[in-house]
Amino acid sequence: MKKRFEKSTKELQDILSEAGRKTALEQYLKDIKAADGDLVLKDYLEEIIAKKDIALSDVVKNSGFDKGYVYNIFGGHRKKPDKMKLVGICIGCHMTFAETQRALEIAECGVLYPRDPADAIIIYNINKENWSVIDINEQLYEHGLPLIGERKGTDK
Repeated sequence: MKKRFEKSTKELQDILSEAGRKTALEQYLKDIKAADGDLVLKDYLEEIIAKKDIALSDVVKNSGFDKGYVYNIFGGHRKKPDKMKLVGICIGCHMTFAETQRALEIAECGVLYPRDPADAIIIYNINKENWSVIDINEQLYEHGLPLIGERKGTDK
């Protein structure tokens, strides 16, 4: 059985549309609450790198961030990293756009938004499977936008 965070939005919508009775809706809401209680960023990230067969040391190298910072995220010591730092880690993990969005949702950082110029550049590069934070930062810099890892936010 798929874990809740492995189900697509479409799959979840299908479950809801097939829920014929209010009791089915109540059960669905209970399931969401139970799954969300177990949903932890570090678990999601670990599952992704295991699925993609990427070593944590490679994530550190690919993201360009300090080893201690990345290890704190994967160790669960930072529950809510800065959005742009998490994006860098997602790129370092070679995550798809959907996987990146899910990581951002789990961390409650706010998803990438296509109308935001910086986010649009990041989305474009993720969709093209450009996993180079340096290349993406060069594009952001060319447009006078904040670089991955540079934005300040709620990094806890």
